[in-house]
Amino acid sequence: IAGDPDEPVEFDTFYACRQCGRDVTDAWQTVQPEKIPEAKPIIGVDLAEPGSDRTVTETIAETAALAERRIALLLDPSFSGLPAFLVAEGGINSGFMNAQVTAAALVSENKSLAHPASVDSLPTSANQEDHVSMATWAARRLTDMTINASTVIALELLCAAQGIEFHRPLKSSAPLEEVLADIRARVAPWDGDRYFAADIEPVLTMVTSGALRRFAPGLLPDGD
Repeated sequence: IAGDPDEPVEFDTFYACRQCGRDVTDAWQTVQPEKIPEAKPIIGVDLAEPGSDRTVTETIAETAALAERRIALLLDPSFSGLPAFLVAEGGINSGFMNAQVTAAALVSENKSLAHPASVDSLPTSANQEDHVSMATWAARRLTDMTINASTVIALELLCAAQGIEFHRPLKSSAPLEEVLADIRARVAPWDGDRYFAADIEPVLTMVTSGALRRFAPGLLPDGD
């Protein structure tokens, strides 16, 4: 951080101006903001570690993209062997078609948000600030990306739960049956088109609250 030429870093030590001798501690209170978007382990948005091509934004975007592709496979009878769009009487009902459309839109938005913030630098303050990092937006966008990705995962859970219904009376594994029971406690199976948002919200809460973490011990990192 101290090697950055653009902004001074914060020190506890007092320094004196070489020309006037006055205390210039306050002039050293501005931390170089470019290091905020470059802090991969913290908000991980722009610079990958040596030998790695992954950042947190890429991971969020890719997680959502893979979930959306699994949704697409579930909805396509040529791949899943299930009724088209996971609903009976497909000529009358759209089923989960709009769920996949929503997931695709959120995945596309995340791809745009994953663009590295610090490469989009513009001079400001009458060209005194010659390398503005866009660090605030670099951090702020992670909230939108995480909500988008969590919504796509919630949609995948709803699609998977609906797909299992077509395989009854067969049973899945005990953990998956427990997940399905949790979903069904909040959302009924689809037998015809209805307002979808009311189904998404409770399952999205399951995802964002960490309620599903107990089903994947050792697979997810510890911590909040």
